[in-house]
Amino acid sequence: MKREPISPYFDIKSDTEGHEYMEVYLEGIALLRLVLSNKGTAFTEDERVALGLDGLLPPQVNTLEQQVERVYRGFLREPDPISKYQYLRALQERAETLFYALLERHLEEMMPIIYTPTVGQAVQQFSHLYQNPRGISFSPLNIDRADRVVRNYPWNDVRMIVATDSSAILGIGDQGYGGLAIAIGKLALYTIGGGVDPFHTIRSSWTSAPTGWNC
Repeated sequence: MKREPISPYFDIKSDTEGHEYMEVYLEGIALLRLVLSNKGTAFTEDERVALGLDGLLPPQVNTLEQQVERVYRGFLREPDPISKYQYLRALQERAETLFYALLERHLEEMMPIIYTPTVGQAVQQFSHLYQNPRGISFSPLNIDRADRVVRNYPWNDVRMIVATDSSAILGIGDQGYGGLAIAIGKLALYTIGGGVDPFHTIRSSWTSAPTGWNC
């Protein structure tokens, strides 16, 4: 029986030798905006032509290792832990494969940034740090549409959910939508430390008082 693709936007397939590859159903700027399919400057010249990316990227083609070296230098330039946290979150929302490659190579250094203790500060400041959506959020405003909310999520084969009700997080009390930062950090560590495929995960939060959060 033919299985459903991982996402409406891409799927993971294997060639005749058993090597996995990503088959994408987007092109051009939309492909660059999907974080799990965006390779940035690692797209080859042939890929850029075939996928409508020609001229949309810097002309130099980089390996993943070269990309990791470049973004690590950027990480080191950030002046304090919360700035480093925001730098990593922005990278995760731009090119997730590169984010995990960087985290894998510098896990001991970056674990206190993406999780405790820095994530507590990120939770408290989440409304000011917010840039891009990640995961799904339930509140009194949409709980009666929960089935539709779940269907809006872009992955079809979800096998792990990290959820929070945002109450009593790290001893700092109910943080509303900001509690999602906990789920984001935990799943990043599950991927690096436990091999959990990000294609099969959801981060979810329950916000009891949605009007109290400002974006």
